[in-house]
Amino acid sequence: MFDYRLLGSRIKKARSAAKLTQEAVAERANITVVYLSKIENGKVKPTLDALSRICEAIKCDAGVLLTDATPDSSRYQSEQVVQLFNACSPAMKPIILDLIKKLSTIR
Repeated sequence: MFDYRLLGSRIKKARSAAKLTQEAVAERANITVVYLSKIENGKVKPTLDALSRICEAIKCDAGVLLTDATPDSSRYQSEQVVQLFNACSPAMKPIILDLIKKLSTIR
């Protein structure tokens, strides 16, 4: 199953890297800001046409956004771990790192 939340996160990251606002991208892609926001938050599944126009607006390759966006992909799993880790409070991060180190030694 494809993870549309991850796709949205990747779009948002690419848009931010391009230093573009949602308003600018929406205007260039001929979609509403609300629709783009819902895509970035994984609330809606963009059409291929909308995705193509968004990618043109932010100058990114749709293939990069779509690659490894299924749970069985190792890149997907790595991205999920990083996103979850980044969502944790600074006080929790050392504890989580220690736990991951300990879990990695279990065979």
